[in-house]
Amino acid sequence: MAAPTYFQPCTMYKRKKVNDHFERDGEDETFIDGGVFANDPELAALWAIRMQWKKPINYRLLSIGTGCYNAKLSVDNWKGGYKYWLYDTNGLLVNVLMDGTRSLTETVMNKLATFGNIKRMKFNYKLKKSMELDDPNFAKIFNAEWEQLKTEDDYQ
Repeated sequence: MAAPTYFQPCTMYKRKKVNDHFERDGEDETFIDGGVFANDPELAALWAIRMQWKKPINYRLLSIGTGCYNAKLSVDNWKGGYKYWLYDTNGLLVNVLMDGTRSLTETVMNKLATFGNIKRMKFNYKLKKSMELDDPNFAKIFNAEWEQLKTEDDYQ
């Protein structure tokens, strides 16, 4: 389950400073998890940095993911239609949408890194099975996956 579908929306209000304290300013606004827009925030972070510092700088980016599971869609059991996407695929639609933003970010960042002033390292752990954030066994499953990862040949 992707975080944007797990975390509840949050209602907040704008504030302005009046006589050394903050007062409410305007209407309440409701926000949802930023992963809906930038599930992989690497590109958004680069853009924010670039807008802050107008002169060219050398960028060093380290991106540490929280793990990803690549669900498989089979043509053998595909039933088609929106109801299948919404109800019968165990969240595959949400994962496809979230992976779309991640894939776009990866493609753009790989191209930008060829220009020379961007150095980046990215780590993300491929999960062997789907882990739902609201599963009470989430921590236990995640820890077991981590212990298994540490036994791999490339772990240092």
